[in-house]
Amino acid sequence: MRKRFARWGNNLLLLGCAVVCLWCVGTKFQAWAQEQGGDALLFAAGMQAQPASPPSGASASPSPSPGGEAPLEEAYPLPDDGVVSLGGGQEAAPAVTPDPSRSSAPVEEIQLEGGAQVADFFVKDSTGSGTDLLAALEEEPSVHLKRDGSVEILIYHTHTSEAYSQSYTGFYYTDMATRTEDPDQSVVAAGEALKQALEAQGFGVVHDTTVNDTLYNGSYDRSWEVLQKNLAEYPTLQVTIDVHRDSMTTDSGVKYKPTVTVNGRKAAQVMLIAGCDANGGWGDFPRWEENLRLALRVQQKLQQLYPGLARPLNFSNSKYNMNATPGSMLVEVGTEVNTVSEARYAGQLAGDAIGQALKACP
Repeated sequence: MRKRFARWGNNLLLLGCAVVCLWCVGTKFQAWAQEQGGDALLFAAGMQAQPASPPSGASASPSPSPGGEAPLEEAYPLPDDGVVSLGGGQEAAPAVTPDPSRSSAPVEEIQLEGGAQVADFFVKDSTGSGTDLLAALEEEPSVHLKRDGSVEILIYHTHTSEAYSQSYTGFYYTDMATRTEDPDQSVVAAGEALKQALEAQGFGVVHDTTVNDTLYNGSYDRSWEVLQKNLAEYPTLQVTIDVHRDSMTTDSGVKYKPTVTVNGRKAAQVMLIAGCDANGGWGDFPRWEENLRLALRVQQKLQQLYPGLARPLNFSNSKYNMNATPGSMLVEVGTEVNTVSEARYAGQLAGDAIGQALKACP
């Protein structure tokens, strides 16, 4: 009996030691996890803790479009795959030291890929609609631009004040301004480059630079009014393009800069968004398939002319004022840590591809 009690005592002692050890390890891990943020979860899952797959990362809260639509940045999180670090394949960031009196975090250049292949390009389809994208690509779009001097294309900006960086340093200050009413530093600059590229191909284009997001809530309502005003003023309009920029920040604070090199020069990656109303939930978007046909052709032309410039086409259950015409599209050009020069170049290249896709519509 005495030996049995001794064994129990030893077992209890070992168990107590194990509990104390686990408590110490858990306390240390909790402290480390609080420092590492989301990267700690990747580590615990046995995954490499850099870089984390980027969420949409938008710090602002965009207003819903008419009908209570989800905010744009929140509605389009990045896929878990398809993040390619450019690393040494790109020009290194200048050797600039952050101001120690200001809070800063890293910027990483990446090239976004992924999605499912359709013909010779890629689409991220989150609609669940079962849409035959290859068949949609083969159908003719409903737009037939004449290039006869009339205004047939409208470029506008729901979030007109979305800003870019002036230079690439490899870091950003956490108090950086991401909005500006200076048209030379915002998405307006990308839209102007897009306009000039389309005009160079003979298209009649109007670029409406009305600031629709002085108050962020209601931005889509105000840009809808801009659309209707222009459609009334220019009855020949067939194509509308809403130019935005994206934002991507990891849980650990790294901001992603989607970038590609085209003809030896850096350009911000662009993303086309095509809406869907397969279940009729929007009620006022019956011609979404016509928009999709055009978007697919533009995406294909982007890939053919400038491989890597376009992120996968984002096809989702959304509207974002794309119900205005059967030739409406939304284009995201880079993020806030892309430079304005990269955004302008991307606008120029995108304009070239969009123009060529439109000219191919009989």
